[in-house]
Amino acid sequence: MQEHPNYQDIVLVGGGHTHAIVLQMWAMNPLPGARLTLVSPQIQTAYSGMLPGMVAGHYSLDDTHIDLARLCRAAGARFIQACAHHIDVKAHTVSLLGRPPLEYDLLSLDVGATPVRELPGSELAIPIKPIGHFYNFWQKLQRHVQKNRTSLRLGIVGGGAGGCELAMAMAHSLEEQIYSGRVQIHLIHGADEIPQGYPFLARKLVARELDSLGVEIHHNWPVSEITEQGVRSNNGELLNLDQVLLSTNACAPPWLADSQLALDDKGFVVVDRKLRAQGHQEIFAAGDVASFSAGPLPKAGVYAVRQGPVLFHNLRATLTGQLLKNYRPQKRFLSLLACGGKRAVAVRNGLAAVGAPLWRWKDHIDRNFMQRFSDLSISMEEMPSAQPREILNQRQGISLASMRCNGCGAKVGPEVLRGALAKLPIQQSEYLLRGLGDDAAVMDLPASQLLVQSSDQLRAPVADPWLFGRLAALHALSDLFAMHARPVSAQVLATLPTAAEEITQRDLQQLLAGTIYELNRHHCVLSGGHTAEGAEMQLGLTVNGLAEREQLLEKCGAHTGDCLILSKPLGIGTILAAEGMGEAKGRWLQKALETMLHSNAAASGVFAQHGAHALTDVTGFGLLGHLLEMLKPDGLSATLIAEPLPLIPGARQCIERGWLSSLQPQNASAYSFVENPREWQSLPHWALLTDPQTCGGLLAAVPASKAEACVRALLQSGCSQAAIIGVINTRGNPQPKIRLRRDGHWRQLITHNSEAEHSQV
Repeated sequence: MQEHPNYQDIVLVGGGHTHAIVLQMWAMNPLPGARLTLVSPQIQTAYSGMLPGMVAGHYSLDDTHIDLARLCRAAGARFIQACAHHIDVKAHTVSLLGRPPLEYDLLSLDVGATPVRELPGSELAIPIKPIGHFYNFWQKLQRHVQKNRTSLRLGIVGGGAGGCELAMAMAHSLEEQIYSGRVQIHLIHGADEIPQGYPFLARKLVARELDSLGVEIHHNWPVSEITEQGVRSNNGELLNLDQVLLSTNACAPPWLADSQLALDDKGFVVVDRKLRAQGHQEIFAAGDVASFSAGPLPKAGVYAVRQGPVLFHNLRATLTGQLLKNYRPQKRFLSLLACGGKRAVAVRNGLAAVGAPLWRWKDHIDRNFMQRFSDLSISMEEMPSAQPREILNQRQGISLASMRCNGCGAKVGPEVLRGALAKLPIQQSEYLLRGLGDDAAVMDLPASQLLVQSSDQLRAPVADPWLFGRLAALHALSDLFAMHARPVSAQVLATLPTAAEEITQRDLQQLLAGTIYELNRHHCVLSGGHTAEGAEMQLGLTVNGLAEREQLLEKCGAHTGDCLILSKPLGIGTILAAEGMGEAKGRWLQKALETMLHSNAAASGVFAQHGAHALTDVTGFGLLGHLLEMLKPDGLSATLIAEPLPLIPGARQCIERGWLSSLQPQNASAYSFVENPREWQSLPHWALLTDPQTCGGLLAAVPASKAEACVRALLQSGCSQAAIIGVINTRGNPQPKIRLRRDGHWRQLITHNSEAEHSQV
């Protein structure tokens, strides 16, 4: 049983600096009884202080971004990658794009700001925020400049500190092209001061740095319109530009306008000194999205960072009945502006200086800040004292027995179950006569069709129950797709971690909603199931499909000379193992999840259309184990080629660092069937041959004459890394043998096999 069940949900929306600090502090001092969830559309969040250095080429993407998935893992928090687009303050829910709303007891917003886009034609420009979109643009621009010798005129609208730093960073990166005259960078500002709001000496130093880098400054040049030709001023003057970038004043995300929260004239959430939203004791806001009723603050990262400890304390204090702290913004602080090259301008108390030592100082400060997030580890120790949990229990009127029941007493309560089922989407099926709500499901099956049935169960590989429901459904349905059967119904066995009834209901509703999301996509209906409490979240599905006898595909039946085609890349097991220990990069996890969420339904149809002789899915036993299941019944052997074997980005790094799934040692018995292990043992592919795959791809034996057309069809269906990875060899072996090759082409192997058979005859 879980020692500290969850009683309250704290939902953090947005991965800004303040929330990153809260998560870092939570990792070191969690509050038992409170569950923390972060919702963010990005799996990595940028640290604004290092972005000019990234554009200039001094830092990599990883240097400048906080890995939110890893940070949440260290904090014991759930990470949900989604876009928020509405808040219902009465229902205490946050609506998320493409998935069910998320309920909260406490809510905190740190969703940042975006450049104002009220200029006519602003849709033609590239905004600096969100950073991820701008960084993709910047990478493409750099490649374009390197490959093309044509001239390029770039304009940055906005002469604040951010616009000046961006102009200098871009100029430094493109220095050779700027001095050759091929690239021009224009900094455009409507006022006389650049950077605006800085003392005279600082402005003079920044202007000198801009000039030395070849940036052309346009003072007193208010932009009235952005066109395809460039920008037009208030007096009608046109500045010809090939691309316009926006670094203008910030505005709030537009979706907050319908949030029923008190907003200022720019759409930012009005908060008090305790960071609470005006009129809502259970909602907080911090960072750029917060607007203080006592007076506005500049949109600067230094304020957001300082708000982190205050928000951390106040979230906990709200739940435990302690006094909340006031946030007191610092009146003076050191400002360090990056100057493209490894130089910086330092400004404080009206004084300013510039030079390389100041850059080194800034670099030291920034790297130390980022280090606090990368040094976090996954704690395996017990949680702190249960006293805060007892306070939560008293405040919420919760009473749980010290020992939970087993047997039928472990079932989820009827009110919880009814509450969760009531929020699920309506389902319809031409075959289901009785389903949810009855003692058993009743189906009317066509007489001419066979019933194809399979069961599968997973422990939750992710903390997001909605996402877990999707993955579990796809993993179970994959067995039907491997038989080329059509899914029609499913039943679930769901285990929910011990928690307060309201939390259990929330989790069950999210879990089943994710399951139904995938079932509906495949015209499959949820017909019933069973729920229970346990130590951890688990979900099993029994799935039923229909098929004509002649359309079924099986694991056996491959022919000599068939090509082996794999529809998805390998590496899910090792990436999930690394993520479980807090060692996987967020972008690796994101690629693994994208692979897992790609249904095998389309691939199953493609393989059937191209005459596959045998078909199976690659799951827990790994590629080698499932290939042996294909070979053994017919006494076949096979050759695999390393070169085309598709791998998920990050899988190579994880396997080389020794992050192995717990099932891998048992799968290793399959290596005894490899004829020439030494040729592959130095390759990462060697360990990945037995890497267990959750929601892995399909492996098919396809006639050689149709193999290339089959791969093209798979690529068109969305299987972006589908590949021919080997061929089926001759029959007649008492035990299947698998030969490995580092490189080569499958046609050479087929020719070799044909010659070998001919010589034997």
